[in-house]
Order: sequence, then C-alpha cells, then structure tokens
Amino acid sequence: MEENDTEQNDIQGSEEDEELIEVCPVCGSPDLYYEAGGTEGLYHCKYCGYIGGFVIDANRKMMQLIRDEYESKLRVSE
Repeated sequence: MEENDTEQNDIQGSEEDEELIEVCPVCGSPDLYYEAGGTEGLYHCKYCGYIGGFVIDANRKMMQLIRDEYESKLRVSE
C-alpha cells in the first residue's frame, strides 16, 4: 500500500512540474511583453532586454536552469 502512495505522490509532483510558462530564452525570466503592441510578433524581456520572436515554454525546473546559466555567464563577464 505504501508503494501506491509513493507512485501517486510522484505523479502529482510531476504534474506540478509540467505547468509550462513562456520564458525568455536568454535569461529564463517569465517577465515578457509584446514589443510594438504585438503587431510584429516580437517579445521583449524586462529582465535582460532580449527582443525576439522566440520564447521557450518551460516548467519551473527548466526556467531555473536557464536562469542559473545566465547568472553564471554574468559573473564570468564581470
């Protein structure tokens, strides 16, 4: 019976991780808005200034990995 409880917790945990949100491909920030009112199909990131038509649908774990990579590159460049 304990094994079934563990499996159910794993399934519930994976469902939470699968909530996808659009994030910046450069820094992983979800703080995006449409550039030029959305008429050009370009996104603008408020965090790093990225402007482009490509965004990533990421779960929270992937978003954090992108953010960590971006932060490490910033430290190296300083």
